[in-house]
This record gives sequence, C-alpha cells and structure tokens, in this order.
Amino acid sequence: MRRTTKTIGLRAVLTAAVLLLPATTAMAEGGGAKPAEKPVIPPQEVRIIDENGNPVAGPAPATEVEKYCLNIADRAQEKRYSLQQAKLKEIETEVGKQIDELERRRADYKAWLAERRKFLDSASGVVVDIYASMDASSAAGQLAKLDRDAAASVLVKLKARQASSILSEMDTNTAAEIAGRIVQKTAAGTNAPPA
Repeated sequence: MRRTTKTIGLRAVLTAAVLLLPATTAMAEGGGAKPAEKPVIPPQEVRIIDENGNPVAGPAPATEVEKYCLNIADRAQEKRYSLQQAKLKEIETEVGKQIDELERRRADYKAWLAERRKFLDSASGVVVDIYASMDASSAAGQLAKLDRDAAASVLVKLKARQASSILSEMDTNTAAEIAGRIVQKTAAGTNAPPA
C-alpha cells in the first residue's frame, strides 16, 4: 500500500511537471500571451452639431486665397498685439512719470505744511497775549524791530482786527514785508523763497 501511495504521488508530480514545462519555456522565450497591438486611431475631426444634436456639414475646404488671408490675419493680429503692448508700455512709463511728479508735489506739500506748522507754533502764547494787550502803536514799534518771521508769527495768532491796527501803525515797507511773510507762510501752494 505504501508503494501505491508513493507511486500515485510520483505520478501526480510528473504529470504536473509535464503540463507546466511547455508553459514555462514559452514564457522564458517571450512567448505566452502577446500584448495586443495598438489600435489604429483614425484622424480626429471636429464634429459640428446643431441645437438638436444632429451632425451638420463642416465648412468647405479653404481656397488658396482664404488660406493666405488666414495666414496674414495671424501675423496682422500679432503685429496689432505688439503695437498695443508697445503703447501700453508707453502709457505705463507716462503714468510712472506722473506718479513721480505727484510724489514730488506731495513731498513739497508736506515740507510746506511742516514749515507752516513750525511758523504758527513759533510764537508762544505768552508773547501773543502780551502783544494783544498792548496798544497798536506800541506793539507796531516793537514788532517792527523783531525778525520778520517772528513778527509775522505773532500777528497771525492775534485777532484780525488787532493785527490790522498794528500793521497800520507800522512803516509801510515794514508792514508790507511782514504781510508778505504771512502770505508766504500761510497760503497753500506757495513755495516761493522768502524775500
């Protein structure tokens, strides 16, 4: 019995080897299932369909003249784009110049505003109160002897009626210089150098 079991097992192994041997040699030689060749794809076309989904005949083939015009149209479009791009660069440069000019004006205005603030703050409240309580002729004599900017600063902080009466008591040249300084330091947009 032992022999028959051994014989049956040996036969099964030999049968399996015989069956598998051709398959392994075919695979070793590159055989076996060969990959399918790539399918041939026809050239792709654009299908035009109507609103109902039915195919519509495409445009007729272009004539030589139409082909020439289409080729020229592309070059003309490129030329238009390049001209537009050049114009945009020119406009961009111009806008940049205008921005620079505005920045320069802004800086000038800031400087003028700082100078005006400094001018208005230069006369202390105590000094202004002293000149406000003096009579016009006495105040005019003393302010005429002061620096023109300082005198103008004091007059700006006085009431308009007091300042005008003090200026009317001054020498006309001195009053004109002080009034000019007041205008120069307080009028917006004037950057004229002091006279």
